[in-house]
Amino acid sequence: MEKEPLLHTDPAVNTRPRNESVPKVPTKTRYGTLLLVNIVICLWTIAEKLHSPVVTQYLYMRVKDDVYPNGTEPAKHNVTCFQNSSTEGFKLQEKAQQVTNTMQMQFSISKSGCELVINLMLGSFSDYVGRRVLFMVPTVGYFMKNSILTAIIYWNLDLKFYYVGEILEGITGGSSLFKLACYTCVSDNTPAKGVRTLGMIAVDVTMAVTEAAISSVTGIFIQNTGFFYPSLASALMTVVVLVTIMCILSDNVKRRGASCGNFLAGLKNVFSPYFTEGSKRRKVLFWLAIIAYFISTLSSSTGDIGNLWQLNYPLCWSPEMIGYYSMASTMFQQVLCIPLARLLQSCVRDPLIAVWSCVVTMASNALHAFSYTNWMMYGVAIVGCLSVSVGGIIRSVLSQMTAPDRQGSLMASLSVFAIVSNVLGEPLFSCIYSSTVIVMRGAAFLVSAGGHFLSTVTIIVFAVLSSGKYKQEVTSSSNPQIPEVDSVASPAKRHIQSND
Repeated sequence: MEKEPLLHTDPAVNTRPRNESVPKVPTKTRYGTLLLVNIVICLWTIAEKLHSPVVTQYLYMRVKDDVYPNGTEPAKHNVTCFQNSSTEGFKLQEKAQQVTNTMQMQFSISKSGCELVINLMLGSFSDYVGRRVLFMVPTVGYFMKNSILTAIIYWNLDLKFYYVGEILEGITGGSSLFKLACYTCVSDNTPAKGVRTLGMIAVDVTMAVTEAAISSVTGIFIQNTGFFYPSLASALMTVVVLVTIMCILSDNVKRRGASCGNFLAGLKNVFSPYFTEGSKRRKVLFWLAIIAYFISTLSSSTGDIGNLWQLNYPLCWSPEMIGYYSMASTMFQQVLCIPLARLLQSCVRDPLIAVWSCVVTMASNALHAFSYTNWMMYGVAIVGCLSVSVGGIIRSVLSQMTAPDRQGSLMASLSVFAIVSNVLGEPLFSCIYSSTVIVMRGAAFLVSAGGHFLSTVTIIVFAVLSSGKYKQEVTSSSNPQIPEVDSVASPAKRHIQSND
């Protein structure tokens, strides 16, 4: 019986001149390039995580100044926040949370449309022109956004000016395009085996560890200097990121160059795996994976409600305490993440690792919903440390099923779904939190746990259809692509052979 890779492609798309340069599947891991990419990730994350707490806490401060009448704010009563629900100050405090939450939701929505289009266009086109542009464009946009926030803080400008920064970030692709660049670089520089899964997870780990390391520093920085200097430091760090990209990062994979035809072909490649290419079984697997990815990302798009939860009753944490908790919980999880993933890879296939992570995340969110003491919050962190990046695993599985010259298009499709899930998720959870903050403030985390349950079910279906009695050849860390037998396949179809 003939075994053929589960990757049927349109002959019209893949018929190229013999002398045209096409990326090859790497036979070994290019550790030098991956190291440079992770250095850039560290610098970018420092800039981003200096910015994010400043936005949340500065907005909350400005809103409180507007909401509280003179002499009624918590500081005048020598408390971090009001805890007696019968007082007028407590009611104003809840109102300030709701207003801040609504503003953050509006800022997020204002950039999302442009961000989606730019990710779709540049992500797919990078298969032809290279990955470097994917790093540079969002860095320029993020610098402009940081600069606008710094000006707002320094001159106490109207908060509506921040919409300009968000829109500029959206036009240049934002953090979604930057992450897309990181994931495609991992695909370009790793064999389609277990190493690729670890590489995808390593990108998330690098971001998370850097975020944890900078979180405590940011909390102390804000508490000791106010908001201006942390915001200025974020803008300056973005300049460092841009210079680093220009000086040390290069695309070591040959590309086919820019043209209108290649641009249109790239856009087609974004959607073809889900609609036109391959057997029905392969398309079903792609859809199951992308649905699981979408639901998981949607359920994780809780925005900054965690910070609002910690700032107010019943925890009433200071910015410094929030920073310490974020650093400790994230570090604890990420230190275990890659060793845990490697251990699980030796026992089960990648989809089952994703199932394990969804179940752990579900338990962590459920516990978070009822965490009203510091010790319960520490329990949330301990449970959460047993999870592995679900998004990283799904990206790796789909990458293994995709040709090397279409990795940018694949990551662009995943980025589109991630942006859509964020656009829907952050307003959804913001609305839930605002509506339930007085009645049951943990309801948003219970909804998030429910979403991860649906994602778990979807991944289980994917795992069943790609193995067991339905199995032709199984995708695993030892076999990088899912081959299948197609007894009625047309001889006109071309098949991209596995690199084994």
